[in-house]
Amino acid sequence: MGRIELTQAQQEQLMREALREAERGMADGEAPIGCVVALYNGGDPKVVARGYNRNNGLKAKVAHAEIVTFMNASAAGGTPSTLRPDAKGIILVSSLEPCVMCLGAAMEVGVETVLYGLKAPADNGTTRIKPPESPESSAPQIIGDILAGESRRLLAQWLEGKEGTEQAKFVEQLLALTEDAD
Repeated sequence: MGRIELTQAQQEQLMREALREAERGMADGEAPIGCVVALYNGGDPKVVARGYNRNNGLKAKVAHAEIVTFMNASAAGGTPSTLRPDAKGIILVSSLEPCVMCLGAAMEVGVETVLYGLKAPADNGTTRIKPPESPESSAPQIIGDILAGESRRLLAQWLEGKEGTEQAKFVEQLLALTEDAD
């Protein structure tokens, strides 16, 4: 895989798209974690799939924003070439550092670059995973701390009035561990 060189402005624009998805999730009663998948062939990346955490709505622990977004890309009827084995220039953008499950899925899909907003120190998915050693496997380039303060503010806003719920425990820990992200 080649390296995708994005400007800071492009990275922030993609993150704003993921943050919009996080806001949609929050409006839907979910913890505000949003994601987009974009394709890059030079110029500006094109968003081809969107999603947000759906743990509550789907009653599924695996319904993380990244997995939902990959499923939405698949359901788009081939609109994005994202999930084809020969696809190039795939970018995964998440408002929160992806977990091990989501990074593993990104490697399986062939994501070349992962952009994320707020670090998730208790999980540290980006430091806990390595690619398989099969010839076609490789690790994506990972760039974090993009508009992290905006992601953190959405999580703090969501938490108001939800203290004591199962998702609130995760968000409370995340906020405590990322106080310096503002």
